Amino acid sequence: MPERTKSRKREIAPRLQADSSQRPGIAVALAGVGHAVGSEVVSNSELALSLGLESDWFLTRTGIVERRACGPGEDVLTLGRDAVLGACEDAGLRAGDLGAETMLLHIQNGIAAFTPPAAILLSRKLGFKTVRALGFDGVCAEPIAALEVAALLLEARRCDRVILSAAVDFPEWVDPNDHDTSGLFGSGAGAIVLERSVGPDARASLRGVHWETHAGYSGLGQIPVLGYERHPERFSISVGYYEMDGRGLTRAALQVLPGVLEGVLDAAGWTREDADLVLAHQPNAKLLEIGMRHLGLDPARVPMPVRHLGNMGPASLLVNLSLAKTDGRLAPGTNLLLIAFGLGFSCGAAALTL
Repeated sequence: MPERTKSRKREIAPRLQADSSQRPGIAVALAGVGHAVGSEVVSNSELALSLGLESDWFLTRTGIVERRACGPGEDVLTLGRDAVLGACEDAGLRAGDLGAETMLLHIQNGIAAFTPPAAILLSRKLGFKTVRALGFDGVCAEPIAALEVAALLLEARRCDRVILSAAVDFPEWVDPNDHDTSGLFGSGAGAIVLERSVGPDARASLRGVHWETHAGYSGLGQIPVLGYERHPERFSISVGYYEMDGRGLTRAALQVLPGVLEGVLDAAGWTREDADLVLAHQPNAKLLEIGMRHLGLDPARVPMPVRHLGNMGPASLLVNLSLAKTDGRLAPGTNLLLIAFGLGFSCGAAALTL
């Protein structure tokens, strides 16, 4: 193992290190999950033919059969609303009953407004009156950072529960003629409700979490501002389509993620085999298979809904969690490993026992 990885392990492992004398980690229970995806199904085979390519061109390179896009009456905020309402229902909560004891942490990629912040716009759409809302300006890996913030807020008793949500309407930012990006992205939202795990039989815990940002790789993916212009009654901004260096992002992920994963496993007191289920950000199926093998993880334990939903950026991980619940894979006592990486370049991992 390279010395660089070893030093990272020594640095981050003590943060939530297992202790044989007591249950390790922060007592956080996953009380509810929910998700929503765009109603419009976009076939990658049809897209390929429209671009003059072989019908399986995108499938061969990405493993993505089809994706979801917003249909009539849908946008990034309606998707976010439906995901949060689903998570609240799963947790036995009514959105109208929630107040300042609840925190909403929201991550969004999609056109809504420059102000008020997206988290507050989502709160209004949900009918929240006094729920405290905080937005994260981030992309694919930010759910891990938000998870750590949520756990610390709960541990410090700054709130009774945290609703963590992410919503994405990414296809609008993508050049439909760009072969590198046009077959990748979808629209969707995911949400989870986290609460303190209390009582003598409490078992749920966050046993390890770590995330990193490597801003030196930030140029590997961006939506550039091309210019702006002031008018008598408005202000216009011109932005470019999403630009991505897929190979560069892959190299960054394969370089950084092994050390992050080792540290989190050490903190949890786990080996790779102790993880009953691995839920990962969904860049595309081909890259995900390569990445999991590089990390020494069995791809068979890694669901890949990206094949039929597309890459949903920061919503991918939370949608994946909700789908796992639907599939009956989040039983009490399950050791769950979360992994996320993406633009920025940011990456992170978390270990939870449900």
